[in-house]
Formats: sequence, C-alpha cells, structure tokens
Amino acid sequence: MGRKASRNTSIEALRLVAVAGIAIFHTFQWTFQAVCTGVPEYASLAAFPYSGLLGFINLLGCWANEVFFMISGYFLIPSAVRALQNGSSAQCLVYKSFTRLKKIVLPTLFYCTACLFVSMYVYPLPEISLHEIGWLTLGIEFIWVYAASVLLVPMIALARQRIGSKRAPFVVALLVFATFGINCYIAATANEVAGVVLWRKLMSAVTYLVAFIAAGEMRFVLEHHGNASGAQKSKIALIGLVAATIALELLLSANSQYDALWKLSYKSTSVISFILAAASVAAAALHQPRHEVPAADKTIMSLAAGTLAFYAVQSFTCNVWRPIFDKAIYTMATGIQTGEPHPAGAILLGILMSLCLALALLLVDIVRRAVVDAIKARMNS
Repeated sequence: MGRKASRNTSIEALRLVAVAGIAIFHTFQWTFQAVCTGVPEYASLAAFPYSGLLGFINLLGCWANEVFFMISGYFLIPSAVRALQNGSSAQCLVYKSFTRLKKIVLPTLFYCTACLFVSMYVYPLPEISLHEIGWLTLGIEFIWVYAASVLLVPMIALARQRIGSKRAPFVVALLVFATFGINCYIAATANEVAGVVLWRKLMSAVTYLVAFIAAGEMRFVLEHHGNASGAQKSKIALIGLVAATIALELLLSANSQYDALWKLSYKSTSVISFILAAASVAAAALHQPRHEVPAADKTIMSLAAGTLAFYAVQSFTCNVWRPIFDKAIYTMATGIQTGEPHPAGAILLGILMSLCLALALLLVDIVRRAVVDAIKARMNS
C-alpha cells in the first residue's frame, strides 16, 4: 500500500489543482476581505455575482491545504497500519517517518537559505532577514504542521490498531464532528473577543491533522466499498457538492450577505472546504484513466513534486508579488484608468497571474531537483 505505484496520476493531478487553488486564494485574499468589509473602491466586485465568485475562491485556500494533507494521510496511515499487521516494528515506522521528514525539511531549508541570500545581497525581500522569525514560523505554518503530521504516523497507526478496525471509523467521525463543532463556534464568534485569533490559528493546525487522519480512515472505507460503481458515484457526488457550493455562494452574493460569505470560508475552519476536499480525494483515488499518456503523466508527476517548494517560496515572496497583483486587480476592478469598472476582467486577470506564478515556482523546483540529482550522480560515480 505504500508503493509509489498506488499514487495514481489522478491523485497527483489533484495535487496540482490544489496548488492552483492556493495560488488563486492568496491572490484574492485581501480583495475578498475588502469586499466583505465594504471598502467603497471595491463596490463593483461586491455586486452579484462577483462577490459570490470571490467567496468560492476564498474557499479554495482551505480546500487546497486540506487536499494536501488528505492525500498524504490517504497513503501514509494505511501503509503504516498494514506494516504493523505484517510484523513491522514501531521503531521501523519511526525510521521511515524521519526519512520522509528529511524530504520535507531539506528542500524547505534550501528555499529559506536561498530567499535569505536574495534578501541580503540581491533584492531586499520584506520581512525576510536574520532579525525576524515570523517568515520561518507562522509564515510556513502549513509545512511545519505537515512535517509534524508525518512524524505522528506511527502513533496514529498504533492507536488505530488498539482501537480496532470496526470502531476506528466511528472514532474518526467523532473526532471530525468535535473539531468542526469547535470551528463553527469560533467562526461565529466576533473577531474582537480576546483569544479568538489565537484559537483560530491553533484550530487551523488541528483541523489539518484531523483531515490527515480522516483521509487515512477514508482509504480503508473506499477499499472495502470502492469499485467501478463507486468511482462513478464519487464523481457525481463531487460535481453535486461543487454545484451546491457555488449556488450557496451566489445566493449569499445576491442577498449581499457579506458577513456570511466571510464566515463560511475562514481558513481551515470551513466545513464546506473539508467536505469538498474529502470528496475530491475520494473521486481522484477511485478514478481509473481509460488511456495512459506517458508524457502527460510524467509532466504531472514532475510538477506535483514541487508542491512544498511552491508553498514556501510563495510565502517568502508574498510581500513582493502581492502588491503588484493587488494593484492590477484594483486598477481593473475600479476602472481607474479607463473610467469603467471591469470586475469580471479583474477576477480573470487575478486567476491568470496566480497560475503563471504557480507554474513558474513549480518549474524552478524542477530545475533544483535536476541539479541535485546531477550532483548526486556525479558524487556516486
């Protein structure tokens, strides 16, 4: 179950879609906030249906992060459980977890060092320096929580073995319901209440871990019930969920319910994003492509391997690219140059800029990996 062959092209393609989702989300993050808080300059984007489209885009950030965690949990947890059942020791699982951790931490440290070097000697990157630590901690919180989740795989597998396969789905379901019960309470609580912001950050990390665990259990369920019929049903369910989500966002947009739009999509506390992420992973996992296209498959695999690099560099350089993107979106949305607002054009422009940035960062990591492989080959020879 832990073999690479089990990670089909559909799963890796979903990872790429998630990269696009997080890129688009970050591009429109402050624009959506301006719309929801009633900033006059963004009145054109606050109108129907544009605020609804921005609301859907704002769900993509949470959806994408949870997809990343679910994909890994989907493979790693069942693999560890099966290894224990086949006689592997907990120490062996811990060793494998640290081996995986190295693959997470080393590329991240490389990009930390590279961005710090650029900031110190080439072009100053705001907030990237030896005197600040925010860019290394909360700036890439996603990566550190992901690393911690990978380290916890042996403990999760041991816990599931103790609980038993019959009770495990119910325990995981209870964990999910409890987590989102807290998340819904936090989303409904006013921002000014003391401690709420801290709780939101903590629950973001907790929700990612819960998504990781839930996906592992979901694989056992899919293996028990999944078949050709299940694959078709999962696709229909995903399409239905996406359509229902878009309809809800548009309904709120039509009624100018900006506060509801904001609360529905707050970071990882969004239950809608969690459900969409689970449905996306299930549909991709059960999908069996009719025809293999080796060149396309290889391209997808190569690009998807740069996911963590994309996240790190996008975060480190956000204070460089974001003002440029924000200004471009603002200029088109307000019509400050043409005298006529173009909200649809502003959204399309933001999406295109996001995809170009994501592709550029993924290509940079392909080059990095090629150089590393060449150095290793030379050293081994």
